[in-house]
Amino acid sequence: MKRLILFARSVIPEDPAQLLFLGGSVLLLICMQLRCFPLVPDYAPGSNVFLGGSYEDPFARAYQSWLLFSIAARLPIVFAGAAGLFICFWPGTHPVGRIFGFVCLPALAGVAAICGRSLYLAQHSGFPYMSVLQGGPHNQAWAFSTVWSLGPAVHMSAVGIALVLVFLSRLAMGIASLPLSLAHTEDAAPRQDEMWRRIRTFIWISITGVSVIGIVAGTSVRAVYGVLLRFVNYRSLPANAPLDTALATGLLGGVAAWAIGEGRWKELRQFTRLPKTKFCMLGVIFPIAINLIPNLVAYLSDRIHWAAFELGNFSPPIFASYFRFPDPHYFWFLFPAAFEEIIWRGYLQPRFVQRFGLIRWVFLLGLAWSAFHFLGDFQKTTEDYQILLKLTSRLGFCIAMSYVLGWLTLRSGSIWPAALAHGLQNVWAFSGAHSLDGQDPLRVTTIIWTCWGLLGFALFRF
Repeated sequence: MKRLILFARSVIPEDPAQLLFLGGSVLLLICMQLRCFPLVPDYAPGSNVFLGGSYEDPFARAYQSWLLFSIAARLPIVFAGAAGLFICFWPGTHPVGRIFGFVCLPALAGVAAICGRSLYLAQHSGFPYMSVLQGGPHNQAWAFSTVWSLGPAVHMSAVGIALVLVFLSRLAMGIASLPLSLAHTEDAAPRQDEMWRRIRTFIWISITGVSVIGIVAGTSVRAVYGVLLRFVNYRSLPANAPLDTALATGLLGGVAAWAIGEGRWKELRQFTRLPKTKFCMLGVIFPIAINLIPNLVAYLSDRIHWAAFELGNFSPPIFASYFRFPDPHYFWFLFPAAFEEIIWRGYLQPRFVQRFGLIRWVFLLGLAWSAFHFLGDFQKTTEDYQILLKLTSRLGFCIAMSYVLGWLTLRSGSIWPAALAHGLQNVWAFSGAHSLDGQDPLRVTTIIWTCWGLLGFALFRF
């Protein structure tokens, strides 16, 4: 227990109050993906209720107008989140002024615009009344209910602003500090300090700029497809989604190579050499076996239920029906995973090992790797509790996988076993082959990342 406490203390900031600033900035950053409208009866997560109606329908027009406005109003909130993460690394000589001017003011302006516009629209018949309070007298309770019904985007922005303000007050009183730093970490040598500044820049770009890079990559792929479709049938081309992701990750890999500095090409040749076959086999076996476990649990549960209550009345569950192979087109997601491994396990892992030690680096690299996924994790989030669940799931999953992928890379001297394990995990996840209809997604996800964590512990322990 004492070792666990010491480890936990070594991976949190030297000033724990910095976690308030980090958490608040992350909540501001992800607000663009969260629901920012009252729930309607026919809404399903991931659907676009705004554009589904006719332009002749006043209800649809009101929502379409609100969609465009809410996106514009949330841009300064997202900017505030990105600025907050930037200031974590580079606070400058006047961090209080920076936080107030670049984080608090834009975030408050965005939230105020959303709240003001929603209250204005709520007074017109085209905007739905979602509760008795909203349809009642226009008092403080009505105003609060109207704003609250907009959902997690407003809630999390408010929480994010509150966390930032608490940290800002402590910083102004001199009882908090910046920049972000860890306890028990030695200063880097002068030559390496410049490289670590570039690595911090890369980490910030990977967290805050991945959406912009994704838009550039997606636009490029669609432009190329637009030309190719003049000469070939679209059925002969691969799906554009994995290619978008691969190109975006490849572009980010270029930024990582810049951050490493001299020797990037030599290192690339070293960690992309072919490993021993046994490590590639492990890279294939680990993800497939782990993703079959939820299906096996479902089969055993149904089998036990059948034996206890339905024996003699119904035929037993068929073992083969609980397992399925992913559609082949999902194997295109192997390529984005390979680029990710070049970045995180190829270029960054050796630096983290040298700076933070063998065990601590896996945890810290897993944190950075999980934050890289934040801007793609909350697109179907409609309720507040889902944010905590998805955040916990992403952090646990990436940290657990980091131990396995890190072990494969260290033992093999190559990123290809880790790329296979990572890629096949993505194939099973995107295809849905790791779960069955009716299974609880949270339970399936928890089983999978728990298995990755236990495997990582066993590999490093034994």
